[in-house]
Amino acid sequence: MAFDGIVTKAIASELQNLSGSKIDKVFEPNKNTVVLGFYHSGLHYLLNICIDSQNYRINLTTHPKPNPKIAPNFCMLLRKHLIGMYIKNITTSNLERLVIIDLEGLDDFDDVVSKKLIIELMGKHCNIVLLDEQNVIIDSMRHINNSDTMRAIIPHSKYSFPTTHKYNFLDCVSFEDFYEKLSSNEISDVFNGISKSFVIEAMKHLNIDSLNYENLKKLYYYIKNIINLTDSNLLEFSIINSEKKDYVLQEADSKNATPFSLNFFLDDFYYEKETRRRI
Repeated sequence: MAFDGIVTKAIASELQNLSGSKIDKVFEPNKNTVVLGFYHSGLHYLLNICIDSQNYRINLTTHPKPNPKIAPNFCMLLRKHLIGMYIKNITTSNLERLVIIDLEGLDDFDDVVSKKLIIELMGKHCNIVLLDEQNVIIDSMRHINNSDTMRAIIPHSKYSFPTTHKYNFLDCVSFEDFYEKLSSNEISDVFNGISKSFVIEAMKHLNIDSLNYENLKKLYYYIKNIINLTDSNLLEFSIINSEKKDYVLQEADSKNATPFSLNFFLDDFYYEKETRRRI
């Protein structure tokens, strides 16, 4: 299952519980990863942000990573701007694979300042972007300035969110609205943030083998229910094959999920995956 918009929304919803945390550490273990350390309610947490095009993700981690003796330039810049800042909010935008971390703190004159850290989790276009109060780019992990993306991600330019030709599933007010937009195309091709693998697993769960009108209605309400539950602790990840190569997001059997269970599932899942690859 891909780290799609639904997964992104569920992970960010858990992270929202850490609002008020103070950032006290910033690391850059490798060219694709930034780790933020912060303090919340007497506990220390590490937030792993990976923009590797094949394994992009954001999640809390308990697995330490070796760091270079000399911090890279982007790491030094983040330390300058983020250490001492407080996390005000962690949100997503619709079902985009994008996480917005709103930050607040004091400058050298004790005036309140705000910044944003944007984590774009979009395959080969993944990026980490730091913005000032006017949404102007301070810097980014990767600089992008070409006509292919139609967006310039370079210092001192105004940040703009990624655009898509797909519909937003959250804008569908009814099944009929969903059905009208769907036409004869696949759901993942029409609606943003819903991966093909998620739809396939949903069909298996519902014992659907064809997408006729009635089955599409079942699928619509299943997807809607999962999305509605992303703001709760009623979802869980399950491994969907014996070799533990993939997972699926589904409604939890237990109604007493442990704190940050989705985050730490991903942490262990990718850690085991990367360990096996090294072996």
